[in-house]
Amino acid sequence: MRHIRHIKAAGVSLAIFLAMATVATGAELNVGPGAAFGKPSEAAKVAKDGDTVRIAAGEWRGDVCVWRANNLTILGEGPDKTILDAEGRTAAGKGLWVVQGTNVTIRGLTLRGAACRDRNGAGIRHEADGALMVSECRFEDNEDGFLSGVATNAVLTFERCVFRGGGFGDGYSHNIYVGRAKKLIFRDCVSDHAREGHALKSRALETVIERCVFDDGDDGRCSYLVNCPNGGHVSISGCRFVQSPVAPNGTMVSVGEEGAYPDSYLDIATDNVFENRRASGTKVRSTVPMR
Repeated sequence: MRHIRHIKAAGVSLAIFLAMATVATGAELNVGPGAAFGKPSEAAKVAKDGDTVRIAAGEWRGDVCVWRANNLTILGEGPDKTILDAEGRTAAGKGLWVVQGTNVTIRGLTLRGAACRDRNGAGIRHEADGALMVSECRFEDNEDGFLSGVATNAVLTFERCVFRGGGFGDGYSHNIYVGRAKKLIFRDCVSDHAREGHALKSRALETVIERCVFDDGDDGRCSYLVNCPNGGHVSISGCRFVQSPVAPNGTMVSVGEEGAYPDSYLDIATDNVFENRRASGTKVRSTVPMR
């Protein structure tokens, strides 16, 4: 009898485990013509932890929203096909999309045209700890392409993304601005033509930039191409930097100018390429030790 009870108990435990696994997998929410949800904001209102949202090819204008679910995956059909145009609107006065859930993955979208009263309207505004993965996305003509605040356990990863035309034009908004985060990984991305702001600004404790292009051509008005004002562990490898002849700032990479975190360092690999088209300028200015 004891053996039978053990078998029954094991069966109950297996059933509970399978039920939990099913719940953890989450539902699939489809957005598009003829789908269950006509626009992304409708899916955002009902999305639960672990769900996958698939947004079909098409253009959504003026549709902004807040994503609150954790372990969420949001997939478009590619940045040339799935396009979100804020048309000057923002959710909660912050961004085209405001991401408040942890461990979120976003892939295959264009996000553009976010603007708000404080001149920091972001394509994506991030407000959570945990991981965020953004890949194969395009950020165009937002006041901030991406913007995050203080989330000291956030690990933010961008792969194969394009950031262009970010900034209000006052020098206080940028293509991408990462606040106090645990780590930023910026890999195989392009960031250029920010309006007076920086192509990339990071206050993360660790910033890793690999195989990226910061090429402002002959007419771009980016300030710093890369700015890590508080230092941290900064490593840059395999990148191309081109500073425009009309750039407002001749320094391409600036690290630690506002006072560095303890144990900060800058590791600039020898495979980076720098081209400053101004009459004069500086490749790298750093107040932290070089490795």
